[in-house]
Parts: sequence; C-alpha cells; structure tokens
Amino acid sequence: MKQTILYACLLFLCCCFTAACGDKKTQGEAATADSLAQTTAKDAPYEEPELKNTFTAKLAGKNFEITVVRRADKSLPVVTDELGKQFYDNRVDVTILSDGEPFFERSYTKEAFADFLSSAEKQGTVLLGMAYDSEKSDASTLRLGAQIGQVGIEEGPAFSVEIPLDGGASSIVRDQEQDTTGNDAFED
Repeated sequence: MKQTILYACLLFLCCCFTAACGDKKTQGEAATADSLAQTTAKDAPYEEPELKNTFTAKLAGKNFEITVVRRADKSLPVVTDELGKQFYDNRVDVTILSDGEPFFERSYTKEAFADFLSSAEKQGTVLLGMAYDSEKSDASTLRLGAQIGQVGIEEGPAFSVEIPLDGGASSIVRDQEQDTTGNDAFED
C-alpha cells in the first residue's frame, strides 16, 4: 500500500516537472493563443454538460430501471435567447428495462414537445431535461417529467411523458398543474 502511494506521488511529480519544462512560448505567442482561445470560447454556443440519471421503480409487480441521459446535440439548430447568447439544444435518451429486459427506448428533442409550445415558448428555449416522476406513475403508466426552458433560468413549460405498462404507444401531455414558483413553503 505504501509503495503504491509512493509510486503515485512520484508519477505526479514527474508529470508536473514535464509540464513545467515543456515547450516554452514567447510572451507574444502565449498572449495571442490565450486571446484566440478566449474569443473562440466566448463566441461559441454554450453546451450544457452531459447529465445521466438512473431511477428504479416497482410498478404492476415488475421492477423497472429507467436511465435518462441528457447531452448537448450539435446537430440540432442553435438556440439564441433574448440577450443574444447562443446555446446548443439538448437531446434526452430514455432507456427502460422491465425485470432486466428491454421495455422502452426513445430519444427526445424539443421538437417532440413543439405541438404543445406557443411560438414565444419555442424561442430561446432548450429541452432542459427529463426525470422519472414517481408521484404520478401508477400500476398502468410510468411517467417521466420533462421541461423546456432557458438555460440557467430552469423555468418553463413542464410536460408528462406517459408510457403505458401494457406496451401501448407513449404520449406527451402538457403539465397543467406545474409549480415553478418555488413558494411551496409560503402557501396558505
């Protein structure tokens, strides 16, 4: 154990030494490279980090494992908010296993919810994400919550993706009881 720690420390020091003694640039070259990198990063659309969540549920006597992966999709149209900032829209991949066997698999983009969005809600928004909704799921339907909105604000229209446990076609419903006020503690 002590030898492993010693080797790890030596490896770390060697990496630091190699990096410090690496290719030296003049101050002008370094400044130009840094400003170019900052300009490129500043002008490029913002890309939300990948997010992966796994949920488990026991419904109708079966065990379900729900995996939801959100990632920026550069093949989708770039979204511009009201301040002119650009964002890559997201794609959400949903995979559901029932008792270890494939049950449901689908990829969602904001386009899947377009019929439920006003023209104002379509502008400057992305698919923020999706998650298993244990409170609304029951013995006949597994439900996922989804939200469209502006990056960083995390508010916008919410939806319920309904997946029948009998294998029927899934559907999307706009959540009319959505609460995005955050004032639950202050309600009378």
